[in-house]
Amino acid sequence: MKLRYRQCLGKRVRAALFQQMEEEGLLPFAMSAWEKPTLKDWLALTATNSGAAVLLRCEDEAGRILGCGLFTRRPYRVWHFDFTAFRAGFSVAAQQARGGFAWMFRHRDCTSVMGVCPAPNRHAWRLAEACGFRILARLPEACFYARKGNYVDGVLVLCTREDLNTVMQRKKEVIMGFGGGGTPSIPEPTPVPKQEVQKPVTEAATAARQNQRDKAAKAAGIGGSIYTSPLNRADGNTRKTLLGQ
Repeated sequence: MKLRYRQCLGKRVRAALFQQMEEEGLLPFAMSAWEKPTLKDWLALTATNSGAAVLLRCEDEAGRILGCGLFTRRPYRVWHFDFTAFRAGFSVAAQQARGGFAWMFRHRDCTSVMGVCPAPNRHAWRLAEACGFRILARLPEACFYARKGNYVDGVLVLCTREDLNTVMQRKKEVIMGFGGGGTPSIPEPTPVPKQEVQKPVTEAATAARQNQRDKAAKAAGIGGSIYTSPLNRADGNTRKTLLGQ
């Protein structure tokens, strides 16, 4: 899906995003640092007069709003982000976020993007992983988790330009490999187990087996009475054979 990003500068536009988050029940997750966020809090947070904040709106080709991302400048050219996917854009949430981060790296002096994921929020974790974020630290009771009605630990994560490029390159390779014009990877053939080969019996082994048979026969007391040839005994007067006694 082709996405477009627009900056939201006016108070009315910013207020409309707050109202949409509130209507869709997303406000507690979008502003997890507040126990009871208000429109006043949102407008103060998204004020862009000083250039310390950037509020992006993500749209599809028809102009439908799919999500928004708030970026706040921090020291060392790091930007802190809060991203919200609206219900219409749930299926492309990761794509929205990656595009927003790429926009920041292109249009702002930005070394990295950082954020805080509530530890129990699996959706936030999946999004962070899909964008190449790395874990920096665990922040005790940093986020208000609406489902539990109390504060939970937050996990501080960070993504550099290189991290994002690596993830986007992997996504591109997957697309090219499956119907996008590239060459799909061919799985390795299953190795065929080696057939067991019966080794020929050596002369030494044959002699050893015969020796064992001879010893067994002698122990049974039949070595002096059963012969296969009259030459087996030196005494000519007592020559016997098994077939002619």
